[in-house]
Amino acid sequence: MAITQQSTIVGIFQDRAMAEQAVTALKQAGFGDEQIEFAGQGTATGGLLGSLKSLFTGQDAGNEHVYDDLVGIGMPAEDARYYQGEYEAGRGIVAVTGDGSDLQKASSILTQYGGYDASRRTAQTSGSATAGRGVTSEKAANTEGEQRFQLREERLRVYKRPVQVGEVGVRKEVVAQQQTLNVPVTHEEVYIERRPVDQPFPSDTPMGDRDQVIRVPVSEERVNANKRTVVREEVELGKRVVQDTQQVRDNVRREEAHIEREGDVPIHGTKTDPFHPSQADPEDLLKDS
Repeated sequence: MAITQQSTIVGIFQDRAMAEQAVTALKQAGFGDEQIEFAGQGTATGGLLGSLKSLFTGQDAGNEHVYDDLVGIGMPAEDARYYQGEYEAGRGIVAVTGDGSDLQKASSILTQYGGYDASRRTAQTSGSATAGRGVTSEKAANTEGEQRFQLREERLRVYKRPVQVGEVGVRKEVVAQQQTLNVPVTHEEVYIERRPVDQPFPSDTPMGDRDQVIRVPVSEERVNANKRTVVREEVELGKRVVQDTQQVRDNVRREEAHIEREGDVPIHGTKTDPFHPSQADPEDLLKDS
């Protein structure tokens, strides 16, 4: 795109509709009406649709003076002559004013919608590649009336955020239960055994002289129980991160291009080489590779 000494960038468009789309895109990018001017055959003088003469000089004059006015604001003579010729040929011309960063952004937008500048003049003459964003001279010279539109599609985007789904607490309480233990114990028992005896007893010992008592102490084991507190186990509460996979599904849309043909019109196209068009089915050229 051409930048004048007054920080103005100029773009030429083969098709007025593309020029108007470029103006809309410039506004969406933040450029004001006072920064954008559009001139073309059939446009009214003044405002956004001012003539090329009014665009650069603010005066209303015939096309024969456009060349002098462009040279007068510092544009090279050959460039001014080229813009004069493009204007007379019915091309749309868009000019944007601003500082360096704004003009770089404006240049990208103008090129995106098919805009070109005076550098294309040299490419058309020499047959070499133009300096304007990789548009070749042969393609530029042979694609008059070219129009383009963009195909868009929706893409699914996902993001993650932590949310609390619950809480876990552990507490302890005292529970009473009855416990029974079987403890073996011993005890003593007294037994009496009588056996017949046949033996002599001294005669000088009187019977019943005194009472005789035999005593045998008897004992037994008895169980006493007491309680003591011991630690039987330990409970630990914590958390850890566990990775899982969830599926996210949604409907996304995309734009596709289809060819509508009226009459016997030959169609050739290529995705990469403008000099050697592909002879494949044109519908195949519009499909995603």
